[in-house]
Amino acid sequence: MDTQEYRSLVEGRMRTSGYEVRSSTPTGLLGYRKDFRMSWMATTLHLFVHVATTTTVTEPELAAFTAQALQHAKDTKGELRGLQSGVAVITAVVGEGSDEGAREYARHEIVRGYAAFAWPVVVDLGAAGRIAHEGRVALGGIYSSWMRAQIDAVVPEPRTL
Repeated sequence: MDTQEYRSLVEGRMRTSGYEVRSSTPTGLLGYRKDFRMSWMATTLHLFVHVATTTTVTEPELAAFTAQALQHAKDTKGELRGLQSGVAVITAVVGEGSDEGAREYARHEIVRGYAAFAWPVVVDLGAAGRIAHEGRVALGGIYSSWMRAQIDAVVPEPRTL
């Protein structure tokens, strides 16, 4: 499977998982959904999924893409962020390979802002692996199991395909 085939697969999974696909190009993809849960202290969460393709995923590229995607989410749906509204972003960069810095960044970083956060994900098709945050989430932990479920739903492990 190459990056374009994987991107197409993610687009299909977004649609079947209730996302509105807002942009679809050969090198990028943007999906959106809004969810409300009483278990989130009666909060509405606006979730964006940004997907980009590249040859090799690098840490600077992943960090910049994640920052840009989080800013886009805040600009688009973040004007009323606060106690009962927030924005979240899954940023997935798909490549034929990835560097160690990108994998470590995805494994350990959640980028946070006021009532906003982004979970970077590396999809390394050459190694047939997906790398995302591992471990406990201190700030925003109330959303962690749901975010992991969303990553599983729309950004599948390549080795399972």
